[in-house]
Amino acid sequence: MARFPEAEARLLFKQICMKCYARNAMKATHCRKCHSTELRPKAREFRQK
Repeated sequence: MARFPEAEARLLFKQICMKCYARNAMKATHCRKCHSTELRPKAREFRQK
């Protein structure tokens, strides 16, 4: 994770577009890049392979 809480919030509290994978603000309702409404919150835990 990040070294301090401000950086962690800036990196992890985002929405990800499911069409073009662009990062968007948490309060976004549509993607800034492709204008899709298919957004999901960014995963906050690292995934194990």
